[in-house]
Amino acid sequence: MTFGIVVELPITGTFGTDEEFDLRTRLERDLNTALIAERSGECGRGETDGGLIRVYLEAVTDPNATLCVVMDVLTHHKLLHLATVVLETRSEADPDDVDRRTLWPREAIPVKVA
Repeated sequence: MTFGIVVELPITGTFGTDEEFDLRTRLERDLNTALIAERSGECGRGETDGGLIRVYLEAVTDPNATLCVVMDVLTHHKLLHLATVVLETRSEADPDDVDRRTLWPREAIPVKVA
């Protein structure tokens, strides 16, 4: 089974600035290079709309390995603290039915206070 992953970053306004568009292009290139090197998927299309950059990752077979690659690239670009990473799982019975689960940021683990 393969999965999709969406990397989202906030931008200025609805469609962002020219610099934010260039950032999306760099992220697409760097994510694709890193994913192919690790055999963890590939970068699909990206979009800039609705106040977000979205980069779509495809052919993901091991979401945990792919998340590690994504986090490394985002850390390199100093964007990890701004990012949201979402796992998309398609129903085998109905490909239009997609389950989405946030992988990053991870939910805070409750701390037991003594």
